[in-house]
Amino acid sequence: MTVRRFGDWDKARALLTNGLDQRLTLAIRQATIKNALLLVREIKRGIRSQAPGGKQFASLAQVTIDRKGSSKALIDTGVLLNAITQKIMSDGAFVGLLRTSVHKGGESVANIGAIMEYGCTINHPSGAVIVIPPRPFLHPTMVKYRDEVIENYRQALFSVLS
Repeated sequence: MTVRRFGDWDKARALLTNGLDQRLTLAIRQATIKNALLLVREIKRGIRSQAPGGKQFASLAQVTIDRKGSSKALIDTGVLLNAITQKIMSDGAFVGLLRTSVHKGGESVANIGAIMEYGCTINHPSGAVIVIPPRPFLHPTMVKYRDEVIENYRQALFSVLS
């Protein structure tokens, strides 16, 4: 039995020996930055449109609309919207609300975001029960753009290996 080689073996050898690991690392890092910026932009766009990832927010209660003077969920002072960020790390990226972000009253913006994302029930000392329904703004956006993120990584790898 004979083994025959075909194709451009010189090109394959050069590709595998001329800094492939550095080129792959750079391409993946660039795709990670691109994806993180995409997700931050689309999360903010979703909040502004009141339908992150195409999923409409639950309507605000009339008492809430009267108190804040607006029917837009998650937009009061802009603190939450402006706190949505990305952080590139050596092994990936973080997209969302950093624990170090705080509201002017000292409340963690990440905690406020968690309440908005998942909802909560508050038993007020007066006996009133306040129900905040979930208004997810992170997860629906990440689900919607999952295929685009994967494609960005695929293109990054292909650019190095072709």
